[in-house]
Amino acid sequence: ALGSWILIVGWFGFNVMSAQTIEGISGLVAVNSLMAMVGGTAAAWLAGRNDPGFLHNGPLAGLVAVCAGSDLMHPVGALATGAIAGALFVWTFTATQNRWKIDDVLGVWPLHGLCGIWGGVACGIFGQSALGGLGGVSLISQVIGSGMGMLVALLGGFGVYGPLKLTTGIRLSQEEEFNGADLSIHRIGALSQD
Repeated sequence: ALGSWILIVGWFGFNVMSAQTIEGISGLVAVNSLMAMVGGTAAAWLAGRNDPGFLHNGPLAGLVAVCAGSDLMHPVGALATGAIAGALFVWTFTATQNRWKIDDVLGVWPLHGLCGIWGGVACGIFGQSALGGLGGVSLISQVIGSGMGMLVALLGGFGVYGPLKLTTGIRLSQEEEFNGADLSIHRIGALSQD
């Protein structure tokens, strides 16, 4: 919880100061970051049925998603972007762990990967002037760019981990997985051994 909330507070400095100058700071970016955080929190709380893990990651999902369009969206669009990201995180994290049995205990793929892709597309939707955004953005460009980013990530991941899997292996044994990597590989236990 503490780690999540440190990230959440720090995100405002990160997102707002992406302008890189004091003169370039936009109040809209700050408000949209806040709105997306609120949307992500509320949606993750509802979809996650008050689960603390989802409640602390929901705001991060909203913040990840709003980054692409935080300077273009209307605050209501940022709220919707965050809400969709919060629910998307809960559903895909649950499916990743329970249905697909993918080893991603921190939810990195659903949180940063999927919510980031959604944010790229959401920029093209909620950045449109017809929806209250500032305009100057194309939905098709955002879809193509998000798709290309996903393709680069997939090819890079398979390019690095495919050969490692074939040569040295990337999984622990069942016993090592049960004991956890800290204990099995690093010999670090949860309790101090005097």
